[in-house]
Amino acid sequence: MQGNGRRLPVPVRALAVILATAAAVLAAQPPIPAQPGPSILPPPVDTRPNVLIFITDDQRADSLNVMPRTRRWFASGGVTFANAYATTPVCCPSRASIMTGRYAHNHRVETNGDVEQLDQRSTLQRYLQEAGYQTAIAGKYLNNWTGNPPHFDRWTIFESKRAGYYGAIYNTGGDTQRVATYSTDYVAAESMRFLRAFEERDDRPWLMYVAPYAPHAPQKPARRHLDTSVPPWRLTPSVRERDRTDKPPWVLGKRLYGENLSRLRNTRAGQLRTLRAADELVNSVMKTLTNLGEDQRTMSFFLSDNGFLWGEHGLKQKQAPYTSSVRIPLLFRWPGHVATGQTLTRPVANIDVVPTVFQAVGVTPAPEYPVDGRSLLTSSRDRILLEFHRRFGRPVPTWASTRTESYQYTEWYGDDGQTVEFREYYNLAADPWQLTNLLADADPSNDPPPDIQAQLSAQLVRDRECVGAPEDSQGSQPPPSGTPSGCP
Repeated sequence: MQGNGRRLPVPVRALAVILATAAAVLAAQPPIPAQPGPSILPPPVDTRPNVLIFITDDQRADSLNVMPRTRRWFASGGVTFANAYATTPVCCPSRASIMTGRYAHNHRVETNGDVEQLDQRSTLQRYLQEAGYQTAIAGKYLNNWTGNPPHFDRWTIFESKRAGYYGAIYNTGGDTQRVATYSTDYVAAESMRFLRAFEERDDRPWLMYVAPYAPHAPQKPARRHLDTSVPPWRLTPSVRERDRTDKPPWVLGKRLYGENLSRLRNTRAGQLRTLRAADELVNSVMKTLTNLGEDQRTMSFFLSDNGFLWGEHGLKQKQAPYTSSVRIPLLFRWPGHVATGQTLTRPVANIDVVPTVFQAVGVTPAPEYPVDGRSLLTSSRDRILLEFHRRFGRPVPTWASTRTESYQYTEWYGDDGQTVEFREYYNLAADPWQLTNLLADADPSNDPPPDIQAQLSAQLVRDRECVGAPEDSQGSQPPPSGTPSGCP
């Protein structure tokens, strides 16, 4: 669809090529050899690295332009993954996936209300703590968590639902207090305090999560950033989309024009301004790391728990399978081990952080907790599973989706989570804005043949039950015998 509301035609020949490619992928499932991983340099020393993970909250992949310091440290000093995804685009399930390297259907934290379902023995912090690492976390842990975070030696975390930007309640080492300081600044200060404490035991490597609240709603920039400029908002075709009759029923009632669009513009500006302080946080932590002489010994990641829709398809939220909701920033830095300044386009996911660390540290996960992700250092994939599980009383239905570089196929399910009630198929090469659902565009000639649809659906059924990464995926543990096939 162009700006005037007319839909883009899909050439029959181009569609045939896409469908043939999809059929070949489903039949063979070969790995993609073009980008096996970032260029790996010989290690300067034989030692286990420190591990530093920055996790923002609800940050879109295309918002890094307001974080120049972060880009300097990571994009220039490491690897940018241009097609990174949150396998479940909602806070708690995604953070559980980052901590375990597992899909939500395996770690069982399927909604923000399922925090107690996480088996703490399956987390990165548990493995590294038992391997002799010092561990710490500053900022957001898991939604609705009460008490101390397991397997962390030091912590200062937002207390349950009393998080925010000013006056948040923190649990610091088991003691709670209200902190008037702007939350991102406080998380930065606590992170630097933990780094200095690690130096007292410099013979031991460490793991640290740094998780500011930004840019989560309600977006409140630091007072010093209230009037800072933000990049102009150019409405994309997916934001201007007016004909959404090919979208799922729950999407059709959403309206963002007029006053709602103005509010969304303010939400976007607020999010971007909160990221100014997050950028300062990253810079402060990285400078402290360098001043302590730990930069060369540290493997660092920067990512978000999910993206956020700024009006695409009439939506202002996450939780949807559309690109801006599921795509996240993912930057990776390991001085002396990974060549700098690389941008890779192969698909990667939040579940890939843990197997990357395991490969670098030399940890093998327990057989009862097979890791679904793949090491960013050595492995590739041809598709990614995206999944979302409806929380009781919430409007967004359960869905699952297969995404490749050329297409995305999504199934929406009924209350039982299994009965397919709506399908979407997008040719991402011809329609990157996801304007024309070829399965509901009123043109039967565009529909994928029934056998292709059946193959897509059957593959998605298998992926929704997958366990562990394939055996050829280095840095991961293959699934135990007798379990469903390896994950995409």
